[in-house]
Amino acid sequence: MFKKLEKMGLSQTDLAGKVAVITGGGRGIGKELARALAWLGANVIIAEITEDGAEVEALIRSEGGSALYVRTDVSDESSVKRLAEKSFKEFGKVDILINNATIVETGSILEMPLEKWEKSWRVDVLAAVRLIKTFLPGMLERKYGVIVTVTSDEGMPYVAPYSASKAALNSLGLSLAAELSEESGVSVFVFAPGMVDTPGIRKAARELAPLYGMTYEEFINQNVNPGYDGLMPAEDCAAGFAYCIVHAKDYHGQIADPLLPLAKTGLSFSFGEEKSGAQPEPSEKIIQKKNVLELAKEVKKILEDVEKETNELDLFRRMWVTRTFRKRCGMSIEDWLNTISELVSELEEYDKAKRSGDTVKIEYIRGKLLWVKNSLVRLADYFRKNMKDAEGYFNDPEALSRALKVLAYRENTVRSLVILLEQRSE
Repeated sequence: MFKKLEKMGLSQTDLAGKVAVITGGGRGIGKELARALAWLGANVIIAEITEDGAEVEALIRSEGGSALYVRTDVSDESSVKRLAEKSFKEFGKVDILINNATIVETGSILEMPLEKWEKSWRVDVLAAVRLIKTFLPGMLERKYGVIVTVTSDEGMPYVAPYSASKAALNSLGLSLAAELSEESGVSVFVFAPGMVDTPGIRKAARELAPLYGMTYEEFINQNVNPGYDGLMPAEDCAAGFAYCIVHAKDYHGQIADPLLPLAKTGLSFSFGEEKSGAQPEPSEKIIQKKNVLELAKEVKKILEDVEKETNELDLFRRMWVTRTFRKRCGMSIEDWLNTISELVSELEEYDKAKRSGDTVKIEYIRGKLLWVKNSLVRLADYFRKNMKDAEGYFNDPEALSRALKVLAYRENTVRSLVILLEQRSE
């Protein structure tokens, strides 16, 4: 993991002098994130309900980092108070708060006792609110801080308390970010890990797989994370997570994930088969008229138009559109614009490398083109889904027709670029 952090351009002084509290830091993502932040120079406080936290503290110290385990039940107000007292006594402040602790209760909504709903709500949601209220005032006073809530997919069957709590954490993080101005110095974002290889998910998988009509192996080997055949290693997720924390200002008010930081830095992925459903044939005219670089520039123009159209909406429609775009496309509109701008530059560099015979540069760029190509499929799917959405938005047949033509052109342009990138990366 530490080599991945270095490849991302991070150093062991990026978080020097900072103090980070990670709830649920004894296992899985929390454990690996604690190691990553300690390597980056932070003093890490592991708020964990089990003695696993003590093992993580010892591990981090053996790796040369600074760590303190504080046994904490985040659902208990007095326990959180003790956490704060020990944190302030040891380090004098808390700069980074990662609300990572969670529990997963499995079963149908009808059969799930209310006690399990209440427990999930206390551990996942109320604990995050309590911790924010505990540590945010100091951050505001110092005009520096990072707060993260960890989310997951909504509407998952047989884990309704967990899924509902994660949706609440998503909303909590975005609400807090909207309340805090840039002048506050505090950056807030939501982190969506994806399906990560942790003890928790493996335990849940054994209970959920039969309910989903799957074997345990089928469940954990689903191609949910682009670039991974099955579960993402917790170390990889933590490396991407740590990058987002170091660059928290860039992610303020957004839903971040580990994939973009990992992929944009040239780390290689082995992509599984795309499962985006049937796809229409891209416009042959578009391919005939433009080469791959021209198409990349056209997609950039399309995204600039999307950004302009979104910014012209009123507040609530704009919030809905930006969240929907991020959820369907895997990145924010701004991140997509940056990605396509980089793609244009890479394509220009690729042509230069071909002419000069620089095979190392060629292979490096091909790896990045592969990631962008697979990500573009999601962008094309977004425009296709918008075509279906448009049918419910427009009452005027002519307005609907115009909208569908624009969306069809955008989809076909993106899919045309996918085809030419695939040819270029072979």
